Amino acid sequence: MVRRTLTLLACGLAVAVLVAACGGSSGSGSSTPTSSAGSIPAGAHVVEIDVASQGLAFAESSATVKSGPVVIRSKNPQSLSHDISLKGNGVDQQGQEVSNGGTSTLVFADLKPGTYEFYCSVPGHEAAGMKGTLTVT
Repeated sequence: MVRRTLTLLACGLAVAVLVAACGGSSGSGSSTPTSSAGSIPAGAHVVEIDVASQGLAFAESSATVKSGPVVIRSKNPQSLSHDISLKGNGVDQQGQEVSNGGTSTLVFADLKPGTYEFYCSVPGHEAAGMKGTLTVT
């Protein structure tokens, strides 16, 4: 009887250890992060172009990034929806609209050298000055 109880306890402990080891974590744990704009290519150059804390503006009016795989992220601290979009040199891509701390993301497998315009595509925002220059070297 004691032997059976010890065996059951040992099995229960082993199961508990396995469950704990296989449980989720708060970290990403993924070697290939993804976004709603697509899979992020390995070795991508990331550029952050955040929305200003208020008004129709980005915190930066220009940014530079190396050519090749590129990820453009724009965190929006405002309650008003904004996105990050890019046009120029044959590119015309719009990010998702986000608000309240959300991040709009654009992913490019191979962004070529040149000068591009980043902007917010929400109607009226670009015309109000919510735009800037992205230089790809």
